[in-house]
Amino acid sequence: MPRTTPTTEPDDQASLFVVAPDSTGAVVSGVRVVATNPAASDAALAGDGYEWLAAALPAPSPPTCPTCHGLTLLPAGAPVLWTCPHCHPVEAR
Repeated sequence: MPRTTPTTEPDDQASLFVVAPDSTGAVVSGVRVVATNPAASDAALAGDGYEWLAAALPAPSPPTCPTCHGLTLLPAGAPVLWTCPHCHPVEAR
């Protein structure tokens, strides 16, 4: 079978990709590097924890105390632990 050599397309032939003859093979990026202080973006990315979620949700309803069946409350010292002010007055502060 005879060997065939690749032929080049004529200049008037439309093609999908055109390789420029002066291409050096260097990597080209569309993102510019800007030296800025990242503190502003760090604060924006860190956010305010889950404060946005707490603001979006309704206030939780307090459970009843298993001992006296009264309503419990969230103390200021530990606002994640429901405490009965009647049974545990010290912890309820």
